[in-house]
Amino acid sequence: MKNLPNLKFLPHSLINKVLWDQAMKNSSNGLVYASTWYLDAVTNDNWDALVSEDYSWLMPLPIKQKAGVKYLPTPLFIQQLGIFGPGPFTPELTDHFLKHIAANIKLVEYQLNSENLAPSSDIFEVKLRLNHLLNLPEDKSLLIKSYSENTVRNIKKAEKAQVRFGNASIRQMIKLFQDHKEHELENWKTENYNVLDKLYNACMLRQFGQSIGVYNAQGDLIAGAFITEWKDRATFIFSCNSPEGKESGALPALIHHYLTNAPEKINLFDFEGSDQEGLARFYKSFGSIESNYVHLKLNRLPFYMRWFKH
Repeated sequence: MKNLPNLKFLPHSLINKVLWDQAMKNSSNGLVYASTWYLDAVTNDNWDALVSEDYSWLMPLPIKQKAGVKYLPTPLFIQQLGIFGPGPFTPELTDHFLKHIAANIKLVEYQLNSENLAPSSDIFEVKLRLNHLLNLPEDKSLLIKSYSENTVRNIKKAEKAQVRFGNASIRQMIKLFQDHKEHELENWKTENYNVLDKLYNACMLRQFGQSIGVYNAQGDLIAGAFITEWKDRATFIFSCNSPEGKESGALPALIHHYLTNAPEKINLFDFEGSDQEGLARFYKSFGSIESNYVHLKLNRLPFYMRWFKH
């Protein structure tokens, strides 16, 4: 790639957020995760960046520090970050950005976006991770034709159970999640819910999403989802389900309800995963296609610090 951009490292306090958000909106591969308000919400205003002089090329860096160690993770509720700009995206461009990171940070667990190619150098361990995307047809009545038989059957079960769709607050959904899912997750923290609550409020304030609840005939919440809407892409950020919801097909019905009623501007639904076989099968059941993105890992800590957990 000719004329690689001149990059400068900007701490959070020096980032021009107006220029950043305009550039992200104009970039060929912009994602909601890399909007300043989204990054602020999930990092508590604690992110830096590599930026070209004219702000046409951007790379968010949610750098943290613990026990004197600087490390670069991908924060919770963000699937992909990486390099954003006008393109083209080449291994040379990836190398150009990553050399700045490798020179200054010894511990990295960071995910590029699906448009970024893997680096050509072998400094980082590279793993391809899996996402599922669904292109929405203009005629939404065609959607169900791409669903699996099991998904269609679940939607009919929900109709038979006479479930109702309506708004649900993030706190209602968190409570349902805590009651029925939290016990399956290791290292899940109360702090995670606070981050989700902050993200939800920042999103709703800007009218960049929806929260949808599924209610039974008695008016009880049995499933729910928080979905962001940014540019032409809807992203499935968080969901919850109950045993009754599973039995009545509530979550498949919710997704079908959203897809068939999505705003006109939305033409892509991002399921946000997954490498887990069961979830991947569920997302595929709506006719989604696979999309890969690069996970980067680097650990150059001294041997006596390899235990470090971020």
